[in-house]
Amino acid sequence: MMSSMNVTQFNTLGQYECSFRAMNTWIEVKFQAAENEVENLILLAKNWFETVEQCFNRFRANSELSYLNRSAGKTCLVSDPMLEVLQLAELYRVKTDHIFEPFVLQALIEAGYCESFELLNIDRVDSSPFRDRYKAQAYPLIALDIKMKSVLLPAGLHLDLGGIVKSWSVKRFASYLRNKRFVEKGLINAGGDLIAWNSSEERTHQWSIGIEDPWNPKKELGVINRNNLAVATSSTLGRQWTNSQGAQHHLIDPRTMRPSTSDTVQCTVIGQDPVECEIWSKTICILGREEGTQMLLARAPGYEALVFTEDYQSHFYGKSELWKTVDTDEIHLTV
Repeated sequence: MMSSMNVTQFNTLGQYECSFRAMNTWIEVKFQAAENEVENLILLAKNWFETVEQCFNRFRANSELSYLNRSAGKTCLVSDPMLEVLQLAELYRVKTDHIFEPFVLQALIEAGYCESFELLNIDRVDSSPFRDRYKAQAYPLIALDIKMKSVLLPAGLHLDLGGIVKSWSVKRFASYLRNKRFVEKGLINAGGDLIAWNSSEERTHQWSIGIEDPWNPKKELGVINRNNLAVATSSTLGRQWTNSQGAQHHLIDPRTMRPSTSDTVQCTVIGQDPVECEIWSKTICILGREEGTQMLLARAPGYEALVFTEDYQSHFYGKSELWKTVDTDEIHLTV
C-alpha cells in the first residue's frame, strides 16, 4: 500500500515524503517518524485532505459548502471545520477592508469558472455577461452562532472558500502532527501554501523552500532556508482562461466583482501562519504592489512579501536575512 501512495525515504534520518492529488492541487507531505508509523501517517494525511475537499468543494453537489449555498437565507447547522473556516473568513474580511471576500461565487461563475479547472477548455469558456453589483463593503456579515454551531448566509449571496481553505487545512494537519502525533520535523505543502517546522535549531537541518519564477515555472529564483516558517503564493498567471470578455483568472476583485487588474501578477508572503500568508498574498495581488504591501506592513507585522509585477519586475518587502539568496530587482527594507 505504501508504494501505491508514492512514499519514499528521502534521507537516512528517518525522514519520509509522499505526494498525492486532492483539493484540485498536489499535496506534498514530508516528516520524520519511525518506520512503523509511516504508513498510518500517510493514510491520515490522505484522509484529512480528502475530507476537507468533500466539505468545501463548490463543484461537488453533495459537499457541505454546496448545501450551505443552497440554503442561503435559512439557518443551518454546520460542522466544526466549516464553522472554524467561516469564523476565519469573517476575521480576514474585516482585517483586509473586505478585499478578502468569500462571497465571490457568482462572480467566478460569471467569469466562466463554473467547473473544476482541469475540466475547463481554457482557450474558450462560455460565460454570462458581468452584472453590476454592490461593492463588497455593502455585503452583510455572515450570521454565526458559535454555541449552536449554526450559520445564516444572506439570501442571494453564495460562498467560495477556495481563498482560505488550502492554507487552513495545511495548518490544521500540521498542528495535529505536531501536538497529537509528536512529529518533530515536517513540511506540508498544498499547491504553494505550506508550513514547515523543526524542533531542532541546527542550521544543518533547516528546510529549504524554493521560490519559483512566475514566468518560468521550471526555474527557481532562489531558496529560503529556515527551521520554522509558513509560505503562501497567489498568482493571476496559473489559473487563466479566455471567454468572450477576454483573458480571465480566478482572483476576484470584490470592488468590481471581476478578475483583478492590478499591476501584481504573483505574490509570495512568508511568516508564521499559513492562513495569514495566503490571505495577504491574495490581497496584494488584488490591490496591487504599493497599496497591498502598505496594508500588509501596517496590519501584519513580521510578515514579508515578494511581489512580481506585470512589467517583469520583482520587489521584496521585509527586513529578514532569509531573502538574500533570492534574486530580486528591488529591495524595500522595513523597520
